[in-house]
Amino acid sequence: MLRKLEEKDLSQLLEIIQEDEVNNLQFYEYLPYLSNEDERFGFYGKFNDNNLEGALYFSPFNTGFAIQNPLYIHDYFKDMLTETSSMYIFGRHDYIQRLGQITGRDVHVYRYGFLPIKRYNNGDIAKHVERASKEDIPELISFYEGKDIMIEVPERIEHIIEKGSIFVRRDGDKIVSAALAHSETDKYALIGAVYTEYDHQGKGYGMHCLKALVKHLHQQEKTPYLFYEEALQHLEGIYQQLSFQHETDIWMLY
Repeated sequence: MLRKLEEKDLSQLLEIIQEDEVNNLQFYEYLPYLSNEDERFGFYGKFNDNNLEGALYFSPFNTGFAIQNPLYIHDYFKDMLTETSSMYIFGRHDYIQRLGQITGRDVHVYRYGFLPIKRYNNGDIAKHVERASKEDIPELISFYEGKDIMIEVPERIEHIIEKGSIFVRRDGDKIVSAALAHSETDKYALIGAVYTEYDHQGKGYGMHCLKALVKHLHQQEKTPYLFYEEALQHLEGIYQQLSFQHETDIWMLY
């Protein structure tokens, strides 16, 4: 049986996620929507004798899934993933392969890995980089508006701010660069939305924000993960400066 998940299903949902936690980090950012009135966000689960065997999250931007036995991916989720209105379908490359072709969507390969804990010299992080606060929420929403960052900033920004995981660089009073962690556990964090305004690109602002964020996460003994599109080769050099360690590939369908 496939049905929408509720708060009562949280413990089983966490068991499914934690079986492959590193590859399921995006689930955590949507957990606040497990029981809410916004029908654009939520979870579905596949049950067998009241035991959860697979789960799927959905939002306006993203849909992803986790499953105990990948042999059943096609049977459990193909129809729902074919019909989803989410902009992106996200998943491990070997899982997406099992789905087969989904009409109207192409495969885009992303490299996925982590940034190992290391020390940064004080000079590596500019003094002008600071942690964002609740007062910055309206400006951050405006800053990210229209950017292709795969995160629902207006809906998610307050939760991210509460965790202290957004770092920004200003030019005067204006935010011109930012980096954030949009999904976190006790051990891991998923970095995204690293962006610098066009007129300020090439000045190292994005790297400064990223280093400040990574240092913040490392101080909490969290390993930061991130992904970037394989076709964007210039990003590989940027993340290699932070000793990026490639673990696997993820595929996005859009």
